[in-house]
Amino acid sequence: MELSPPPPTSPGLPGLDELLAALRAEADDDSGGRPSDAVLDALRRSSVLSLPVPTEYAGLGADWRDVNAVITALSQVDASVGIIVFLHYAAVSRIAAYGSEEQRKKLLTSVSHDGRIFASSWSEPGADAAKQNIATSAERRPDGGWELNGAKTFTTGAGVADLYLVLARTGGEDQASGSYGRTDQGIFVVDSTRPGFTADGVLDLSGMRRSATGLIRLDGYLAEEGDVLIRSGDTPAVIGHPHTLGLTLGAVALGVAEAARGIAIELGRRRSMLDSPIYRHHVFELDSRLAAVRGVVEAATAAPADRSAAALTAKVFASETAEAICRGAQELAGSTAFSRGHALNRLAQDARAVTLMGPPNYLCREMVTARLGTL
Repeated sequence: MELSPPPPTSPGLPGLDELLAALRAEADDDSGGRPSDAVLDALRRSSVLSLPVPTEYAGLGADWRDVNAVITALSQVDASVGIIVFLHYAAVSRIAAYGSEEQRKKLLTSVSHDGRIFASSWSEPGADAAKQNIATSAERRPDGGWELNGAKTFTTGAGVADLYLVLARTGGEDQASGSYGRTDQGIFVVDSTRPGFTADGVLDLSGMRRSATGLIRLDGYLAEEGDVLIRSGDTPAVIGHPHTLGLTLGAVALGVAEAARGIAIELGRRRSMLDSPIYRHHVFELDSRLAAVRGVVEAATAAPADRSAAALTAKVFASETAEAICRGAQELAGSTAFSRGHALNRLAQDARAVTLMGPPNYLCREMVTARLGTL
């Protein structure tokens, strides 16, 4: 009984099948805190990283619906790699929209030609989810550059990414604090190979265990003027820019939900339960929820203009419904599915992790509903 269509993919994307095969080969191993070198090599060799890079910078120039589809395809096999790629795409979108022409040529072509991976580093110990109270500082130097000092935590891709978009205080006064970020903050492109940058280990997480989520430290890191993506003023808009395109963490949650549903069906086959009315009814519930998740994720890129509300809504609905789908699949599988190493338990933890990723679901709700009073 196949009630759900196959997961969305991007047909003909060079290197995607090789990358998915590398991920499947390690599907049962979530140790180490980061993707293996074999997976990272396959990712860099593929065209996955350059998918949304505009064609004038040697990328594929894909639309954001296809970008979300590739994130889902990756996340169905390994949500940790799916989230690393999602955050890479978010950084690419910010550079394409707000970078200077020189920055776009330098940074985006390095993705297309060299397979360089981007990460974003916003969070800090003691900072709130809305990134209003960060301590990392960027001080102007007499030579026109900037000196960055501070520590970041929960940086996904720490030690894996080549380049980081780092959020830092630039001084001055916040003129219009939004729901996410402040206008007296800047965003800097930090190169992991330069002095003053340290990837300081990965965290032992319950979900997204191979996402290389960890700490980075900046100790007197010297940024040149050309490393400044945004000095101040537009920072909240830059942080939120990927949402305006329809890029959504809901695509990661959809992949997790697809994987959980697939495991539930396979278990039913092994136990000869697919002819049981009770089992089929449970699968119907999984499929109806999965269809709804698929619908909201696809809707995120359907709006003609600003897609922020749709993208954030998709993140909330998809992640919370994916949790419910994983829980339903665990109930079908029985008590063994709640053991530490069971695939369904890992997927349930991954779905939970998406609800907490920035902006966390409670903040997404605030960001979407904040406009209601102006309508």
